[in-house]
Amino acid sequence: MQHDLTLTGHGVRLVPLAPAHAHDLLGFTDATVWRGMSSPTPRDAADMEGVVATALATPGRCAFAVLDDATDRVVGSTSFYDVDLSAGRLEVGHTWYDPAVWGTSVNPACKLLLMTHAFGTWGVARVAYRVDERNHRSIAAVTKLGAVPEGRLRDHRLRPDGSRGASLYFSVLADEWPAVRDRLLARLAGEDVPDDRTHLLLVGGRSGVGKSTVAAAVHDLLTARDVRHAVVEGDALDLAHPAPWEHGVAAANLADVWRRYRALGYRRLVVTNTVSVLEADVLAAAVGDRPHVTSVLLTASDATAHERLARRERGASLVAHVGRSDAAAVRLEAEAGPDVHRVPTDGRSPEDVAAEVLRLAGW
Repeated sequence: MQHDLTLTGHGVRLVPLAPAHAHDLLGFTDATVWRGMSSPTPRDAADMEGVVATALATPGRCAFAVLDDATDRVVGSTSFYDVDLSAGRLEVGHTWYDPAVWGTSVNPACKLLLMTHAFGTWGVARVAYRVDERNHRSIAAVTKLGAVPEGRLRDHRLRPDGSRGASLYFSVLADEWPAVRDRLLARLAGEDVPDDRTHLLLVGGRSGVGKSTVAAAVHDLLTARDVRHAVVEGDALDLAHPAPWEHGVAAANLADVWRRYRALGYRRLVVTNTVSVLEADVLAAAVGDRPHVTSVLLTASDATAHERLARRERGASLVAHVGRSDAAAVRLEAEAGPDVHRVPTDGRSPEDVAAEVLRLAGW
């Protein structure tokens, strides 16, 4: 799509992408820079010329070269795409930058210019961002903008190696734009901007250790202090027969649940599950915004765990639960890394354990 838009401000200039930019773009593009794209990493001049040609030939896409406004040096590329002004929506993406400008003002400046034009000049109702679920750097950048996570589209992306992967969607709506704009302006002015990422507290442990009871006590303590939070019983996220473990239903359900809480302003999430502390990466990805994670493994002696299980189970069910609990205890102790906090529960009240868990989380 040919266009004549030039957007300038805050040290950058976005100009229509042209074949002449291919050489400079190739100079800093490698597999790390290109991570998360759906096409192979351009390796030579012909490859990059093809990338530029594809961008220009794609309907509904306005592609830009990003220039340092002081030096005219090409430092990246970004695009409006899937532009549908009749429906008042578009996406921002196909973005990559010279690593030399990572962590600088370049990305927030570009996003400010693009969204100012989209909302202010074109009058759109929605600007969306689509990110490969494995691209944690991009997820963190989009989250830092203040974009709202909307969900996970399964097998939505075809990766360069032929595998399929999920896309995470984020968006900014017109009535959210003023707050996002102010946040970007504050960052560009060098002001401290509050970290808006999720704080995820994972509570794991063998059956009979008291995960649910401690989580309830955590909930009570936070409620008494009027701290906004949500508690999710992880075991209920895929409680079905046959259990669909191989399909990742629990993580997908967590993503859906948390998306709704986060849209309402929640930022603290407690998740309980026997092996949650072993699956921190999966659960953090499901949350979708590179969360701060605290992993707590509750522990108990065999005698304590067995006695607690006997209060709720009988006969063959008790025998089965005890066997699974003992096996889980061995596995958790062997596999939980040094970053996992061990908190004993023997002879302690749920309130006492919950208070320690909250201290570890810094809540």
